[in-house]
Amino acid sequence: LNYSIGRPGVDVHLRHEGDAAVVALSFLINDGALVSATGDDTLHMWSLRQKTPQILHSLKFQRERITTLHVPFQSKWLYLGTERGNIHIVKIVTFELSGYCINWNKAIELSRKTHPGAVVHLSENPVDPGKLLIGYESGQLVLWDFKACCADVRYQATD
Repeated sequence: LNYSIGRPGVDVHLRHEGDAAVVALSFLINDGALVSATGDDTLHMWSLRQKTPQILHSLKFQRERITTLHVPFQSKWLYLGTERGNIHIVKIVTFELSGYCINWNKAIELSRKTHPGAVVHLSENPVDPGKLLIGYESGQLVLWDFKACCADVRYQATD
């Protein structure tokens, strides 16, 4: 797939190998880099610092289908949401999966019996970078506390 980035006179053209659709994009702000996730569950880190952008790292995700990603400002970590409702964490410097995973069944209410669906949103708490807001397809929102390794607050959207 082809993408053009920039403003008039400052365009960058990126092309992935293969025909997999781009699922998500996120800039690494002030790093001159872009992370893309494709429909074949591959992550790519692009360097945009040279005239011709290049892929610096690629990571084929084997476990689950990627639905969303989030790179907090000046973070060492990249958060990946999946179709199964789990969140996996990639260390940006090495572009490898960390051992930390937020499983959907740990994030939702213990009394809830149904699967919350795919992860559709991830964002860092602007007041506390140790907390991550997770949005599920079902309307469930979870504020995850990394230090405590548990959900701090849970919300359920209603119709």
